[in-house]
Amino acid sequence: MKLYENVFIGRQDLSQQQMEALGVSLGLFVSQHGGEVVRSEYCGFRNLAYPIKKNHKGHYYIMQMKADQEIVAELSRMMRINEDIIRYLVVKVDEFENKENLISQAKTFGEDASMKDTGYRTVVKAADKGADVDSAVKDPVQNEGEAE
Repeated sequence: MKLYENVFIGRQDLSQQQMEALGVSLGLFVSQHGGEVVRSEYCGFRNLAYPIKKNHKGHYYIMQMKADQEIVAELSRMMRINEDIIRYLVVKVDEFENKENLISQAKTFGEDASMKDTGYRTVVKAADKGADVDSAVKDPVQNEGEAE
């Protein structure tokens, strides 16, 4: 059996309990047909980057599983015809990440000191004035005042 991660987004008018029940039913399908659900998690109600089928928000659900290709193909077919699921993605992975919270990676991205956002506007304004871009990145507050 191969390792897969499945992410799907439910409609915005579903409740959290309905979404969790949908995730449990899809996980039950996988286990009844010879696969194994390693972890599954409801990840919350979030804004979408762009509207999908007139939905501006959606319920996210992540499932990690061990399954054969036939099971994954049937699971994809079931998600495609389910009206409550507006988007899904199944990805084959080499190994699962050992995180206590599967969505924690998305929440903590960019919180590292080296990844801090200094602001695109600040760098562009400083560069437009002929200032050194590196100094604009180091001290964006000072350069913001100079650019105006």
